[in-house]
Amino acid sequence: MSAQFIQFTEVNDNEGETWSFWLQYDGNQQAIDDFRDLLDEAEEHADDDEFPYTLTHNIEPESVVDKLVEYADEGYMASHNKVMGVFTCPDTLGEDADYLYKGGITKHFTAVAQ
Repeated sequence: MSAQFIQFTEVNDNEGETWSFWLQYDGNQQAIDDFRDLLDEAEEHADDDEFPYTLTHNIEPESVVDKLVEYADEGYMASHNKVMGVFTCPDTLGEDADYLYKGGITKHFTAVAQ
Protein backbone atom coordinates (compact mmCIF):
# COMPACT_ATOMS: atom_id res chain seq x y z
CA MET A 1 0.00 0.00 0.00
CA SER A 2 1.38 3.39 -0.93
CA ALA A 3 1.86 6.21 1.53
CA GLN A 4 -0.66 9.02 1.85
CA PHE A 5 0.13 12.72 1.98
CA ILE A 6 -1.69 15.79 3.29
CA GLN A 7 -1.44 19.21 1.65
CA PHE A 8 0.13 22.16 3.46
CA THR A 9 0.25 25.42 1.48
CA GLU A 10 2.26 28.59 1.83
CA VAL A 11 1.28 31.76 -0.01
CA ASN A 12 4.49 33.76 -0.32
CA ASP A 13 3.69 37.36 -1.22
CA ASN A 14 7.38 38.26 -1.33
CA GLU A 15 8.00 35.82 -4.20
CA GLY A 16 4.48 36.06 -5.61
CA GLU A 17 4.10 32.27 -5.49
CA THR A 18 2.05 29.61 -3.74
CA TRP A 19 3.73 26.37 -2.74
CA SER A 20 2.15 23.07 -1.76
CA PHE A 21 4.11 20.83 0.55
CA TRP A 22 2.66 17.34 0.52
CA LEU A 23 3.45 16.03 4.01
CA GLN A 24 3.68 12.33 4.70
CA TYR A 25 0.50 11.58 6.59
CA ASP A 26 1.03 7.91 7.39
CA GLY A 27 2.65 7.55 10.80
CA ASN A 28 2.39 11.29 11.43
CA GLN A 29 -1.32 11.68 12.09
CA GLN A 30 -1.04 12.79 15.74
CA ALA A 31 1.80 15.23 15.06
CA ILE A 32 -0.16 16.67 12.12
CA ASP A 33 -3.24 17.10 14.33
CA ASP A 34 -1.06 18.95 16.87
CA PHE A 35 0.38 21.07 14.04
CA ARG A 36 -3.13 21.96 12.87
CA ASP A 37 -3.90 23.21 16.41
CA LEU A 38 -0.74 25.36 16.37
CA LEU A 39 -1.67 26.79 12.98
CA ASP A 40 -5.20 27.60 14.12
CA GLU A 41 -3.83 29.42 17.16
CA ALA A 42 -1.26 31.32 15.10
CA GLU A 43 -3.91 32.35 12.59
CA GLU A 44 -6.12 33.72 15.37
CA HIS A 45 -3.25 35.93 16.58
CA ALA A 46 -1.84 36.93 13.19
CA ASP A 47 -1.51 40.62 12.37
CA ASP A 48 -2.12 40.06 8.67
CA ASP A 49 -5.59 39.96 7.17
CA GLU A 50 -4.67 36.80 5.28
CA PHE A 51 -2.68 34.14 7.07
CA PRO A 52 -0.23 32.62 4.54
CA TYR A 53 -0.31 29.01 5.76
CA THR A 54 -3.03 26.40 5.38
CA LEU A 55 -3.12 22.76 6.33
CA THR A 56 -5.89 21.42 4.14
CA HIS A 57 -7.87 18.25 4.60
CA ASN A 58 -6.73 17.05 1.16
CA ILE A 59 -5.14 13.63 1.49
CA GLU A 60 -3.76 12.00 -1.63
CA PRO A 61 -1.95 8.75 -2.39
CA GLU A 62 1.75 8.89 -3.20
CA SER A 63 1.12 8.23 -6.90
CA VAL A 64 -0.93 11.44 -7.21
CA VAL A 65 1.63 13.47 -5.26
CA ASP A 66 4.43 12.11 -7.45
CA LYS A 67 2.60 13.34 -10.55
CA LEU A 68 1.94 16.76 -9.02
CA VAL A 69 5.64 17.07 -8.18
CA GLU A 70 6.65 15.87 -11.65
CA TYR A 71 4.53 18.52 -13.39
CA ALA A 72 5.02 21.32 -10.83
CA ASP A 73 5.69 24.84 -12.01
CA GLU A 74 9.20 26.06 -11.24
CA GLY A 75 9.88 29.48 -9.80
CA TYR A 76 11.66 30.49 -6.64
CA MET A 77 10.55 27.05 -5.45
CA ALA A 78 8.56 24.27 -7.12
CA SER A 79 4.80 24.69 -6.76
CA HIS A 80 4.46 21.11 -5.40
CA ASN A 81 6.93 19.44 -3.03
CA LYS A 82 6.82 15.97 -1.51
CA VAL A 83 7.99 15.82 2.12
CA MET A 84 8.67 12.37 3.55
CA GLY A 85 9.81 11.14 6.94
CA VAL A 86 8.86 11.42 10.56
CA PHE A 87 7.23 14.74 11.44
CA THR A 88 8.02 16.31 14.79
CA CYS A 89 5.52 19.03 15.57
CA PRO A 90 7.35 22.12 16.84
CA ASP A 91 6.50 23.65 20.20
CA THR A 92 6.07 27.04 18.54
CA LEU A 93 5.80 28.42 15.02
CA GLY A 94 7.59 31.64 15.90
CA GLU A 95 6.14 35.13 15.72
CA ASP A 96 3.55 35.24 12.92
CA ALA A 97 4.51 31.61 12.19
CA ASP A 98 7.78 32.82 10.65
CA TYR A 99 9.48 29.46 11.27
CA LEU A 100 7.40 28.14 8.37
CA TYR A 101 8.57 30.84 5.94
CA LYS A 102 9.87 29.64 2.55
CA GLY A 103 9.34 25.96 3.20
CA GLY A 104 10.41 25.90 6.83
CA ILE A 105 7.94 23.06 7.40
CA THR A 106 10.46 20.69 5.80
CA LYS A 107 12.92 21.24 8.67
CA HIS A 108 10.56 19.38 10.98
CA PHE A 109 10.78 16.11 9.04
CA THR A 110 13.44 13.51 9.68
CA ALA A 111 14.23 11.01 6.97
CA VAL A 112 13.55 7.39 7.81
CA ALA A 113 16.43 4.97 7.21
CA GLN A 114 15.61 2.49 4.47
